[in-house]
Amino acid sequence: MDLALMAMKKLRSEGKLEDMEISDEINACSIVVPVEIDGVTEEWLVNFKNETHNHPTEIEPFGGAATCLGGAIRDPLSGRTYVYQAMRVTGAADPTRPLDETLKGKLPQRKIVNSAAQGYSSYGNQIGLATGYVKEIYHPGYVAKRMEIGAVMGAAPRKDVIRETSDPGDIIILLGGRTGRDGIGGATGSSKVHTTASIEVCGAEVQKGNAPTERKIQRMFRRSEVSRLIKKCNDFGAGGVSVAIGELAAGLQIDLDKVPKKYAGLDGTEIAISESQERMAVVVDPEDVDKFLSYAAEENLEAVTVAVVTEEPRLVMNWRGKTIVDISRAFLDTNGAHQEAEVTVEVPGREGCLFDKKETGDVRAAWLDVLGGLNVCSQKGW
Repeated sequence: MDLALMAMKKLRSEGKLEDMEISDEINACSIVVPVEIDGVTEEWLVNFKNETHNHPTEIEPFGGAATCLGGAIRDPLSGRTYVYQAMRVTGAADPTRPLDETLKGKLPQRKIVNSAAQGYSSYGNQIGLATGYVKEIYHPGYVAKRMEIGAVMGAAPRKDVIRETSDPGDIIILLGGRTGRDGIGGATGSSKVHTTASIEVCGAEVQKGNAPTERKIQRMFRRSEVSRLIKKCNDFGAGGVSVAIGELAAGLQIDLDKVPKKYAGLDGTEIAISESQERMAVVVDPEDVDKFLSYAAEENLEAVTVAVVTEEPRLVMNWRGKTIVDISRAFLDTNGAHQEAEVTVEVPGREGCLFDKKETGDVRAAWLDVLGGLNVCSQKGW
C-alpha cells in the first residue's frame, strides 16, 4: 500500500492533485469534477475502483467473478456515488488445451473461463451495470492462478454527500443482506498460496453474491434525502463487521446478537468476520435513526441498529451477554508488527528486447501465426 500511494503523495505535494477529495472515509479514489447541467455548473464526485478476485475465481469461477464485480461496486457505493460503468480484464491459460492437461487440484481452464464470464455477466445484468470493455489475456503463467479484475466508475453531486466524524452517541445501522458463513476469510484467502487441496477446502471463502439487494442499496443511496442523513459509511468487504464497523469510529460498542443472520448456529467470531458486498454500515445521528429505517423499509431492505459510538477509544464486541472483543484503539492503530524487506532490481539486458528489429522471414506465415493467437482473436462473445 505504501508503494501504491507513493506517486499520489508526491503529486499532491507538488500541487498537481488539487481535485482529489480528501477524507478518511473513502474506499475508492474520489475526485471533484465540474459538471454542467442545464447551463448550471455543479461540483460532482467521480469515483474509480477496481477489485481483484483471482483466488475466489480460481476456486469457484461463477461466484468469484460475480462477487468481483459486486465487490468493486460496493466501495463507490459506500461513498454514496452511483456506479454507472464497468470494465473487466482477466488472465487465463490456454482454454483450448485438452482436459487431461489440467493440473492436479485445479479446474480445467475452459471451465474457469466460461463459468467466470457467466458469473460476471449474471451479476452485472441483475444489478443493471453496463460493462463497456472486456478483455481476456492468455498466457501460460495464468495456469497457476487466474487473474480476475473488475473496475468501475461512479458519480454523485457533491452537495448530496456528507463527510462528517462519528460523535459519541451516534448510532450505527447495518443495512442490506444477512450474514452467513460464506465470505469468512475471503480477504486473507485472496493472498494464499494454492495447493492441491485448495479447491476442496477454500470454497467457503467465496462470498455468495446477491445483486438485487445491492441494487436496492444503490437506489436508496441515490436519493439525496437519504444520503444527507449519512455521516459516515463503510462496506462489508474485507473483515466483515470487525472492519466495516470497526473503522467508523475510535470507540465502539457492537452487539453481535443484533446482526441479521442467514441461518442459526453462527458463533461470535463467524458473525464478526463474514464478508459480503450487499451490506453497509452507516453512522447516523440518534435523531435520524427512525427516519433512515423508514427509508430502508420503502426499498424493502433489512436495516437494524447494531452499534453505538462511545467516548472511550476501544473496540468492544458483545455476544450472548459476554464481551468477546475488547481492544484498545491505540493498539489497533499500530497495524501490527513493523515489517521491512529489501529488493534488488536487475537492469534488463538487450537479449529478448521486443523493440529490436528482426528479420521476419516468411511474412505470410508470420501474419497467419499472429492472427491464430488467442490474444488476437475476436473476444466479442465475452
